[in-house]
Amino acid sequence: MTVFRAGAMKDAVTTFALLLGLCGGAVAADVSMPTKAPIPPAPAIPAWTFSLKPYLWATSLNGSTTVKGRTIDVDASFIDIVEHTEIPKNLFQLAAFGEARYDRFGLFTDIAYMKVGLGASITRSRGTDEIGGTVGASAGLTVKMLIAEVAAAYELVNWTGLTSPRSSTAVDVYAGGRGWWQHADVDIVASGTLNIFDLTFTRAGILSADKSVGWVDPLVGLRLRHQFAPAWNFALSGDVGGFDVGSKFSWQVLATLDYEFCRSKTVTWSGMIGYKALSVDYSQGSGLTHYEFDMTMHGSIFGVTARF
Repeated sequence: MTVFRAGAMKDAVTTFALLLGLCGGAVAADVSMPTKAPIPPAPAIPAWTFSLKPYLWATSLNGSTTVKGRTIDVDASFIDIVEHTEIPKNLFQLAAFGEARYDRFGLFTDIAYMKVGLGASITRSRGTDEIGGTVGASAGLTVKMLIAEVAAAYELVNWTGLTSPRSSTAVDVYAGGRGWWQHADVDIVASGTLNIFDLTFTRAGILSADKSVGWVDPLVGLRLRHQFAPAWNFALSGDVGGFDVGSKFSWQVLATLDYEFCRSKTVTWSGMIGYKALSVDYSQGSGLTHYEFDMTMHGSIFGVTARF
C-alpha cells in the first residue's frame, strides 16, 4: 500500500498549474501566481541623421544680363538651351543638397555650379553704339555661376496621422545666407547706321565684354515636410532674401518628392523628382561699368537621395 504525503501532492499540483499557465491554460484559483507590471519601453534617444542628394536641374532662363553697359535679354526654355548649345562645352552642371538633423534642429546646404552658353538665336541685345546707331543684330552670352546656400533650421510644430494613420507632418523655419559668384561674357555682332544729308555711314564689328562678380544674400524661409507613408516623403520650401544687402531682392521655391527603393543596414536610398525656381535681381556700377543680373532660373530637378 502506497502512502502519499500531503506536501508531495501539493508540489505536484503547483507544478501542473505552472505548466498549464505556460501553455495558455487557466491556473487554479487557489494557486497564487506572482505578477509584474510591464516594463515601459525606453524613450528614443535623439541622434544625428544625414542626407546627401546630388541632382540635375533642367534650368530655363528668363530675364536679362548687363555687362559693361551691354544688355542681353534671355527667354529660353531648357529644351531651347539644349538644342542651341554645345554639350558639355557650353552646358555643364553640378548640384547637390545636403542636410544634417538632430531632434528639432537641422543644418543644410545647397550648392550648384553651372555653365550656360547662349547663342544669338535665343538672345536679344539692347543698347546703342558710340555713333548712335542701333546695335545688337545678334548676341551671345556665356555665364559661369556658383551658388552656395547654407542655412540652419528649427522644427516649429509636427503632427501625426493627418492624411493617414502612418503619416507625419512638420514645419520648419530656417535662416542663413546664399553666396553667388558669376563670370559673364557677352559678344555682340553690332552694326550702326548714321545718315548725314545724303551720306550714309555704316559701322560693323564685334563688341565683347566680360566681368566677374560675387555677393552674399541673407535669407529667411519656411519648409513643410510630409511623410505620406514610410517610403514616400514630400518637402515644400520657400525663402526670400537679398534686402539690398547683396542683391536687391531674391526668392526661391523648391518642391521635392522622394520614394524609397532600397535600404541597407546603414543607408536608405530614394529616387527624387521635383521643381526648383530661383530668382535674383543684382546690380552694381553704372555706364560702362554697369553689371546687372536680373534673372529667374526654373525647371524640373531629378536626383538620388542617400540617408544615413
